[in-house]
Amino acid sequence: MSRRVLCYGDSNTYGYDPRSYLGGRYPESIRWPALLREYGWEVCNEGENGRSIPQRVREIDMTVQTLCRMEADILTVMLGSNDLLQVPHPSAEECAGRMERFLSALLHADGWNCSQ
Repeated sequence: MSRRVLCYGDSNTYGYDPRSYLGGRYPESIRWPALLREYGWEVCNEGENGRSIPQRVREIDMTVQTLCRMEADILTVMLGSNDLLQVPHPSAEECAGRMERFLSALLHADGWNCSQ
């Protein structure tokens, strides 16, 4: 039985191809989440263009629901690029603080009992 990894992130996780006029994707064979399949992982790609680090309770709750729905063994998070582009422009330290608060909130969130 393979283990399931949930790749939660932004357009880099999604595989957005900036050369595409209508927002296409790179071929699956070169998207980094798909490369994990070569190592026996079942991959759930939850990349979304424009996603930034969730900060509000509702956003974090929705992330927990996604994790439960996917029944993943492992979670990877690739976020922060879009946060640096926001106005006003946060510093790298501020983005790191957002990520730390987000991951801490995930670790302590109610709802990890996914049988509900």
